[in-house]
Amino acid sequence: MNTIFVIGGFIEEKYKGNIHKFSHQMNTQDGVSNVTLLYFPELSDFLNHLPAQTTLVLIEQLDGAKTLKNYNHPNNATYLFGRETTGIEKHQLTTIEHYFEQLNASVPPEYLEGHKKTAHLHKIKIDTPQSLNVGVCASILMYDARNRHASG
Repeated sequence: MNTIFVIGGFIEEKYKGNIHKFSHQMNTQDGVSNVTLLYFPELSDFLNHLPAQTTLVLIEQLDGAKTLKNYNHPNNATYLFGRETTGIEKHQLTTIEHYFEQLNASVPPEYLEGHKKTAHLHKIKIDTPQSLNVGVCASILMYDARNRHASG
């Protein structure tokens, strides 16, 4: 992982979008010097700046989501976690799905599934009896991704 994207939320209200004023709260391992932090006021801004040929991976308890233990992490993934209190809200999910439908509308069907040069949308969930703290969820996910890439 080399970049963290932050979309709206209390950072916008409290720090007026200046993510660097917030970074000291999560910089327990001097991560800010090793990780790029990017702030986007709106989800649409984030989507419009996604890296080319990425797989956006939503981590949320969504219908049809694969479980983490059955998931093969793509090499060029961007992981999106919902807020702790609301998760990824329905209107946000609709926005994301619509964005990918439009993005891939002119891509031939044979290139849509599994092609490395096409943007993809995946949904995964961590199978637990209750909701997880976003930091815990991110830690589990990064540990899993790193272990699978190291062994694969």
